[in-house]
Parts: sequence; C-alpha cells; structure tokens
Amino acid sequence: MSVQDLSQPSLAAVPLERRLAELTIFYEVGHALQRTMDQEKALCIILVGVTAGSGLGFNRAFILLLDEETQTLRGRMAIGPETPEEAHAIWRELQRNQETLGDLLNSILTNGIKKDKWINEVVSHIQIPLSDDTNPLVTILKSHEASRAANGLFLPHGLPVDEKLIRLFGTDEFAVAPLFLANKELGLLIADNAIARAPIDLANLRLLQIFAQEASAAIQNTRLHQRLIDQIKISEDQTITLRESQQQLLQLERLSTMGRLASLLAFRIRAPLASIGGFARRLLRVMPHEDARRDDLEIIVADVARLERLVGEVLAYRRISQPHFKPADVNALVCSVLATMHDEIQRNSVRAMLRLETDLPIAKIDEIQVRQALMNLVSNALEAMPAGGTLTVTTSVVTQFLEIEVGDTGIGIPEQNWNKLFKPFFTTKTTGTGLGLTIVSQVVENHSGLILFKSTPGQGTIFKLRLAINPEGKTVAPGGAASA
Repeated sequence: MSVQDLSQPSLAAVPLERRLAELTIFYEVGHALQRTMDQEKALCIILVGVTAGSGLGFNRAFILLLDEETQTLRGRMAIGPETPEEAHAIWRELQRNQETLGDLLNSILTNGIKKDKWINEVVSHIQIPLSDDTNPLVTILKSHEASRAANGLFLPHGLPVDEKLIRLFGTDEFAVAPLFLANKELGLLIADNAIARAPIDLANLRLLQIFAQEASAAIQNTRLHQRLIDQIKISEDQTITLRESQQQLLQLERLSTMGRLASLLAFRIRAPLASIGGFARRLLRVMPHEDARRDDLEIIVADVARLERLVGEVLAYRRISQPHFKPADVNALVCSVLATMHDEIQRNSVRAMLRLETDLPIAKIDEIQVRQALMNLVSNALEAMPAGGTLTVTTSVVTQFLEIEVGDTGIGIPEQNWNKLFKPFFTTKTTGTGLGLTIVSQVVENHSGLILFKSTPGQGTIFKLRLAINPEGKTVAPGGAASA
C-alpha cells in the first residue's frame, strides 16, 4: 500500500489551476466592463487587464481603434512604464498594497483614469489608412487572427514587421490581436514585454486573442451607447427647435392678426382725427393769447398730433414692403424732414444741429421709406429729451455705405432693453406703439444696410443708419453719374 503526498499539486492539477486563473481574469475584467458605458474607462479597464500582474501580465499594451468617418486606424490609448526603473517602482507599489485585479479595476470605475503621458504620446502617432493593404497591421485586422512579431516577421502570417513600428515601440517582439465583432472591424490590441524582455509564446498569444474578443464586445457597446446618447441629444435639440418654431409661428400669427386689426382701426380713425386736429389748430391760430381756454386747446392740439403720429406709425408698418429705389439727395431729404418737424422740435425746446457731408453722393433709395425712418428716429429723440436738449443729425460716407446719424442728449436707453429695441410692439412709453424702431430696422434691411446704436443712460443715444449707396449693385458717383 502506497501513500500519496496531497500537499504537492499533481501534474494534472497544474493546467486546471492555470485555467481557473485565466477564467478569473476574464471574469474580473468582464464584470468591470459591464459596469460602465464610458469608452475611456472601458479602454483603460482593458489595458489594465492586459498589463496587470494579476491579469495577463504583459509589460505594456496599446489600443488602436478604427475611425469610421476617415476609415483610419488611430492610436487611442496605451498603458505601461517608460523605463525599467519606473516599471520596478510600479510593481513594488502594487506588491506593497497587495491589490487584486478586481481592486485595480474598481479603482478605475470609482476614481477615473490616470493616463501615462509618455506612452500615450507614442501611440498617438499611429495613423494607418484602412485602404493601405500593404501595411501588415491592416492585414492582421482584416484577417481576424492574432499574430506575434518576432525576428522581423509576423507569425503565423509571415508578414515583415515595419521598421517604423519597431522604432516606435522600442522592441521587435510584440503580440497583435484584432478587435472585431461579427464581420465589423473595430481596431487592434497590441501588447509587449519591452521592459522585462520576457518572450511571448503561443499561450500568451492565445490568451490575448480570447481577451480581445471580450474587449471587442465592450468597445462596440460603448460606441452604440454613445451613438444613442448623440441621437437622443439631436432629437432633444430638434424638439426644442420645433417647439421654438411653433412658438414663433404662433407669435407671427398673433402679430399678423394684431397688425391687420391695428391697420383697420388706424385707417378708420385717421380721417376723423385729421378733422379734429385741423379744427383745433385753426382755432388755436385765431384764439387770443389772453384767452383762458388757449392752454386747454394747446393740449388738444398736442395730443392730436401724438395720435396722428401713432396712426401714421401703424399705417407705415403695414406699408413697409419692397422698396422702389430712385436717385435721391439724402442731405436734402434730411433738411426736409427737420423742416417738417420744426414746430414739434420747437415745442420740445430742442436745438437742432446739422452736420452734412458736402460731397455726399447721390444714392439710390426709397425716399418715402427713408423719410419715415428718419421721422421715427427724430420723434424718439425728442421724446427722450422732455426737458429740452440738442438734436444732432450728421451725414457721411463709410466705405460703400451712406451713413445718417441721429443723436440726442436725452435720458438714454437702459442696457436691459437693448436686445428688444427693434422687436415689434416693444415700448417703454405709455403712449407708443412699439413700431417706430421696427420700421427703421425694416427700412435699413430693405436698403441692404445695417443699423448701429450707442446709448449712455443720462447722457443720450446715437443711432447710425448705414444704407448701401447702390443696393441694386452699382456704385453711384457724386452728381448721379453711375459707374460699373
């Protein structure tokens, strides 16, 4: 009868223990990969699984991913020490902490990623077009079979190893495993033992290939998840845009309805209002200054004038459409507007100043529209100076634009209202329509120009209308002579 020493493993038990260790590696890595949809963390988990001593035990690992848009293999992430000294320091630290593979992977999930700068700089230089069939890495990727570089050849493919890769990795021996799912190529997983110089045998290559298959599924899952997130974001943006468009359409419909109603009311009111204003002004002219009723009559005349201006704004807003361009003297137009509004300027105790460019070119404009825009700006300026002040109107030429500047020394415009100034029906006045500056803006747009303004509360406001000298595409020279 013989006695067997059970304290020593039998030869048959060794392969079983090895398989259990391998299964443990795959379980720990797979378990960690199932707990994240973040591609950066997934790639780091894969690389740690390849390089950890409790993992596959390679010194360094590199991941190349296929950029689907450019169809290029690009270095994506790598892990590993730069020098033997750094490697020994890392290994001593791990041994001292006695961290298992599960501990290392949990740390990535919990604390995020700390990339090795040098080796990631190395891998970032790899960019290989998928169309380059002469490149052995492309051949290995498309073959879906792992390969080992040794003695200048990729085995079992028998392909020569590119000298550039040897210089880049700093070693001529490394393993390459394709990352793919079904018939879809995803990239390559590359590993080496450049620090310890341990040989890579067929067993190491087999393990790396099996490991790469699990990694492939995880990488594809993170890609699909990111695409889903992107699609959801696009859908949300489209929903927001659609909702905003619907609100804008509703607002435009309301504005259109209000505009039609306001236009109808203004048209019906205009005739009797003109009669009231005419009779009131006639009575005021003949009424003796000492008559006690004169003050009341002046109030009536002023209020009727204000109502006439409001009605005019509403009707002008409805009339603003396609301009009819004709050559016009803008200086003469400015003088005409100020002459028309002379009485109103005087009533507001405002001093008007003109600074007109003497060599102003004859411009093609819609004179009716520009006149309306200037009258609106002057009216706004007068209302901004209830205690009197100075109104300044300047004309000049700025490159291909004719500029009309209307400035006042009034109360100014609060900054919080700047972005609302040209919106229909926005007004801070109790008697305004909120259409004056909207009309100005539309006129300027019709003349292929732009409107600028500067306002300082308590000091005044300046509006600059820049109108194209020839909005129809020809430059009009001084005196009206057209040139190409």
